[in-house]
Amino acid sequence: MNEASGATRRRWIIACMLLAVILAGAAAAVWYLRVGQWYESTDNAYLTGNLVEVSAQIGGTVVWIAPEQNQPVRRGQDLLRLDDGDELALLELRENELALAVQDVLSLRAEVERLQAEQRLKAVTLELAAAEYARRQRLFPRNMVSKEELDTARTRAREVRVALDAARLALARAQVRAGQQELAAHPAVMTAAARLRSAYRDWKKTRVVSPVDGEIARRRVQAGQQVEPGTPLFSIAERERGWIEANFKETQLRHIRPGQAVQISSDLYGGDLELRGRVDSVGTGTGAIFSLLPPQNATGNWIKIVQRVPVRIALEQGFDRNHPLPFGASLQVRVDTHQRGGPALLPAAAAAPVADVDVYGYQDDGVEELIARIIADASNTGAP
Repeated sequence: MNEASGATRRRWIIACMLLAVILAGAAAAVWYLRVGQWYESTDNAYLTGNLVEVSAQIGGTVVWIAPEQNQPVRRGQDLLRLDDGDELALLELRENELALAVQDVLSLRAEVERLQAEQRLKAVTLELAAAEYARRQRLFPRNMVSKEELDTARTRAREVRVALDAARLALARAQVRAGQQELAAHPAVMTAAARLRSAYRDWKKTRVVSPVDGEIARRRVQAGQQVEPGTPLFSIAERERGWIEANFKETQLRHIRPGQAVQISSDLYGGDLELRGRVDSVGTGTGAIFSLLPPQNATGNWIKIVQRVPVRIALEQGFDRNHPLPFGASLQVRVDTHQRGGPALLPAAAAAPVADVDVYGYQDDGVEELIARIIADASNTGAP
């Protein structure tokens, strides 16, 4: 009796277990059909963004540094200054060269005026010499002048004509050198002005500004340090323009499309922070392809490994200053793939740039006014 009761009990237990397995399988199938098949998720996701490297444009000694590490900076804000003594000396030299170029052109134009007066004088002299030669030609047949006097008049007229031709040639050459254009458009003045602009820009480059809004992720320079052109000075993180790079298995990419909604959570804030995003684009290759040593699969002991492909996700609400996330922070993402009809690839790139930097105009601020003032002052001084 006990054995029969025990067997019956075991059968009930087995039946209940089988029923539980069947119910669990059915529930899983229902969940997959109703929910699971419409979502793809991964915890291999990280916040990333642009790290802008600010480098020295000229060499010099660092004499002033404004921001410290992790401090926010604004576009156009002063970050660092170099000793500008050498640049100021060169700038003064170029200013003097421009003034001398202006005075040289004025001297050439004064020479043109002198040669024009000389040409007019020689033209009058030629008229007189020609008239004298013609008069003696009329008097010679009547024996009123000698043959020697006639020859002398002819020689004189020829000499004056040669002198007039030489004066015309000298005037033409002087006019070419002096030019007929505005003083500021003369080649010599333009060359000196270009050298002045270059020296002015070099002087302005001793002031280093931030090209973007962001935070100082790393300061690589110290006060008193000697730097060369191209020396890295700061790394600026553009956290306000950050994005998420989620690495999905290649088997998960079939239904992922740009524009699909994404739910995002972080290890840093847990359930306190729920972010929303959109799939921006799917990577053009797996992570292995872009590694330093790409894999070589043409071997006899090849083992298939499921690859991961980076998917770029844009944050909808942008940067949250109350819940800042550092670059590299671990995230979990869940992509809603209900909308599967869109294109798998992004459309052709737009004509507008994805980024631009317009803060370096300060390097030319004031240089044209300086050039105009030097030209005006040198013109008023007159030719030396």
